[in-house]
Amino acid sequence: MSNVVPIILAALATGLPLFLIASGLTLIFSVMRVLNFAHGALFMIGAFLVSSLLSGRSVAIGVFVGAVLVCGLAVAALSVLSERLVFRRLYGSPEVVGLLASFALLLILSGLVQVIWGSDPRTQAQARGLNGVTKIFGSEIASYDLVLIVVAALIGLALAAALRWTRAGAMVKATAEDRVMAQALGINVGRIALGVFAVGGLLAGLAGSMLAPTVSIDPSLALTFIIQSFGAIIVGGLGSVEGAVVGALVIGLVDAILVTYAPGLLDYGVYIAIGAVMLVRPYGIFGAAARRTAEA
Repeated sequence: MSNVVPIILAALATGLPLFLIASGLTLIFSVMRVLNFAHGALFMIGAFLVSSLLSGRSVAIGVFVGAVLVCGLAVAALSVLSERLVFRRLYGSPEVVGLLASFALLLILSGLVQVIWGSDPRTQAQARGLNGVTKIFGSEIASYDLVLIVVAALIGLALAAALRWTRAGAMVKATAEDRVMAQALGINVGRIALGVFAVGGLLAGLAGSMLAPTVSIDPSLALTFIIQSFGAIIVGGLGSVEGAVVGALVIGLVDAILVTYAPGLLDYGVYIAIGAVMLVRPYGIFGAAARRTAEA
């Protein structure tokens, strides 16, 4: 029982930042029906960019926040470019075509990262003042992990509010529900696609740059986090932003439990979570969209 609070805090520290990556991935899929493997490369590029911008040094909190925002915007621009040059040509094609194109893009971006930054791992120090620990209900959590939890939760709430209460959010949901009907109603589907890729890239870039101080920054980050992100949206249900939240938290919880009780199985946490949920909910926890897609 004494491990309950640390496990919950660890699950939040892992799950909520993972949600930032998974939400962009599921947003793009729900609107444009593209399973974007290259999303993991965008996360990786965000981490490399912030480490280059700050030269791995510990800086003031304001400087670090500014660097994170700049890197997020840069990755958003790269995501928009990928939509213009690659994915726009594939809308209406079978989903497997987009999947293969996105995997090819992942390989290209990973190769470019190795050309620019090399293959040697690098690190990024935390901002000054965030390298201590904080006590919550008698349990300690790294101060930076607590910051990640709060920031990821606020971004998630902002995304949910935008989708629910703004005109742009209504158009995104209408396009996700029926792209042909949305176009018939006068919605500029091309502009919606561009916006969705921009938001998805921004979230991936922010996640990569924020998580840079907590990981070893090397080209393997792309595959590591795209697997976890796909795991989150499979567990939560393809095409559901709410499912991305729950799926990411489930994976975070499984990882936290394994770290505490079976650390040797930690590398298999995402597969354990997927297998357990698939046995009960084959389409994921919020899998109505996936079910409709399969039945269509």
